[in-house]
Amino acid sequence: MKKLMLAGTVSLILAGCGSDSDDQSTGKVSLAMSDAPVDGLKQVCVAFDNITVHHTGGSEASWGTTSFAADQSSASCVPDGLSIPEDANGNPEFMVIDLLDYQGSDALQVLSDEVLLAGNYTQMRLSVLENGTYSDGTPYSHVVTETDAVEDIRVPSGELKLDGFTVEADSTQAYTIEFDLRKSMVLNANGYQLKPRGVRVVDNTAVATIDGTVGASLCSSDLSNAFVYVYSLANGGQFEDLGSDNEPLTSAPIDPVTGQYEIGYLPLDTYDLNLVCNGNEDDPEQSGDTLIIDTTLLDQVLGTDGLTVNF
Repeated sequence: MKKLMLAGTVSLILAGCGSDSDDQSTGKVSLAMSDAPVDGLKQVCVAFDNITVHHTGGSEASWGTTSFAADQSSASCVPDGLSIPEDANGNPEFMVIDLLDYQGSDALQVLSDEVLLAGNYTQMRLSVLENGTYSDGTPYSHVVTETDAVEDIRVPSGELKLDGFTVEADSTQAYTIEFDLRKSMVLNANGYQLKPRGVRVVDNTAVATIDGTVGASLCSSDLSNAFVYVYSLANGGQFEDLGSDNEPLTSAPIDPVTGQYEIGYLPLDTYDLNLVCNGNEDDPEQSGDTLIIDTTLLDQVLGTDGLTVNF
C-alpha cells in the first residue's frame, strides 16, 4: 500500500525563486467528487490517500487523509466486520468512495475551504491505492460486477493526473472531480483499469445539469440498453462512438422503467443530444462501434439553471 506523503493540513513545497509563487495572496478551495455511471458494475470503490496540486509558480500543495472528509467514506466499500486501517495516531490511512453512490448532480465533498496560493494550477494528482487488501483479501480499490465478483482496480503509475484549475485571491472556489466511468473505467487483458481519460476537474459555478424523460415507444419500445449521448458543437455534427475522434463529451443511461436520465456537471455550453438505443455495445477502448441513433436534438443551450430535454 502506498504511504501517505503528508498528513494534516495543506503543505506547500516551494520550488525555485523569483517566480509568481512569491505573490503570497491566497484563496480558498473546496473539492468534491461525482461520477457518470458505467455499464455492468454494482460498485466502483476508489481508495485514495493523497491529493496534490501544482502551481505555475513552481510550488505544490498536498493533502493527506486528515484533511479529507474521511468520516464520509462509503461503508459499503469496507467488508462487514472490518474497518479502514489507521496510522499510529488513529487516523484512517485512506478514504474510499463508491463512485456509483454519487451520480448525476450528486457529489461528495472531500475537501472544504483549504487555503491555496492564488493563481493558476497546471495539474491535480489523485493518489489511488491499487495495492493493499483488507484482512479478508478484499482489495482497497475494487469493483463489484453484476455477478457479485470482486475485482481489483489498476491505475497507471498509481495516480490520476488531472486538469488544472484557477484560484482567485481572497475568494472561495468550489471544484468537482467528475468521473465519466464509461470512458475512464475500462476492462482489458489487465483487468479493470481506471484511467484519467474522461475524468474532469470542473468549476461548480460554470456547470449545470441536463435531465429529462424519454418516451417509452422510442428505441422500438425497449429502453433497457438506451443512453443519451451529449456532443459538443465542435464535433461539427459528427456523432461517433466512444473512443473515436468525434466521441461524445459524456453520456448517461436511461432508466428503462421511468424513462428518466440525468447528466450532471456539464460545462455551460450548447450541445447536440442523441438518443442511442444500443449504448451498452459501445466499447470505449475501440472506435468504430455502430450506434443505433433513434432521435437527435440539436443546439440545446445549457444555462446556469440547468436544462430539461425530453425525447
